[in-house]
Amino acid sequence: MLLQGFYSVLFLGFFTATSQQQMSHSSQSHHQQLCDIPPDLWCDSPQAAQQCGVQRQCEQFKNRRQPLKISLIYEALCPYCQKFIANQLGTVYNQFRGQFELELIPWGNSRILRDGSFSCNHGKKECDANRIQSCVLDILKVKGALPFIVCFERLITHSTVESGLQQCSAFIRAQYRQIRQCYDGEHGIRLQRIAAQKTLNTRPHEIVEVPYLLINDYTPSVDNNNLNVMLLPQLLNKWTKTHHKK
Repeated sequence: MLLQGFYSVLFLGFFTATSQQQMSHSSQSHHQQLCDIPPDLWCDSPQAAQQCGVQRQCEQFKNRRQPLKISLIYEALCPYCQKFIANQLGTVYNQFRGQFELELIPWGNSRILRDGSFSCNHGKKECDANRIQSCVLDILKVKGALPFIVCFERLITHSTVESGLQQCSAFIRAQYRQIRQCYDGEHGIRLQRIAAQKTLNTRPHEIVEVPYLLINDYTPSVDNNNLNVMLLPQLLNKWTKTHHKK
């Protein structure tokens, strides 16, 4: 009987230890399973955030006081930029009005030469088009400038800068003279230098193509940028909902 009792205790101890190991292994597998998902899904649920160790970061993003900032770096005559601005940007801006801050930076892969002049991917016409848009943005800010820029981008491929300016002038009528002075004078050049500096200072990735979207001044990789450009409405819907969750 004593020997039988000894074996019973031994078996019970072995069973308990084995069960604890299995539970521990199961818990580890569950942890690994939750974290074996793309990082942009970690804040989808409190459970995922906890298991992946990003609760604090997810809460900071959800409870941030500032709206999401989207910066578009583009070139006025880049076909992909024109398509994005003319067909998508205005709709997105109106759909999510007040839920994100939009910044427009008309520079892209333009360069400042040693003599201080500008060289643009699509020639002097693009340099002029970038400059007029910098002036409109400076004077009217994004909300007032966007209708003009959408109009301008739809026309500029088959129009001169001067013709595009005149045909879209209804959107800037009250400030036309001030914008014209900016475009014809030194202020427009200074604004383009500022746009160049913003573009060159992007981190952690450099701008190698346009259109390029920065998220809260963060420059994503090229692959992620392509997805952001294609899926901006869907991503904004997700990001703004995450922000407003309580």
